[in-house]
Amino acid sequence: MLGIFASGKLDGRGAALREPVAGIGYVDMVVTFSSGLLHVLELKMLKGRDLPGPAQLGTYMVHKKRKEGWLVLFDARKPKLKTPIQPTLKSNAGTIRIIAIDINPVPPHQLPSP
Repeated sequence: MLGIFASGKLDGRGAALREPVAGIGYVDMVVTFSSGLLHVLELKMLKGRDLPGPAQLGTYMVHKKRKEGWLVLFDARKPKLKTPIQPTLKSNAGTIRIIAIDINPVPPHQLPSP
């Protein structure tokens, strides 16, 4: 589904490739642009305190010769257990940019009054 969305947003200016081979396994997604620019994306579910995926993404970044990668986290933590997630992480492979998507938000009727 994400690949279809990305392909539609690229509108012919590039391509979204789902699960291409990257040496030790399959990258969740690679987005390429007609300019030749390539982005490596790893998708993970965040359920607890440990951040999943940086080591795996770092390996893919090295294999694809990229100094920057994207870790997309689907944040499934319970609202009371959420802690801030840093937007970038430095690794031996380079910079990992982190995007968190909250899939377990606080219901509107439970939000504090302004």
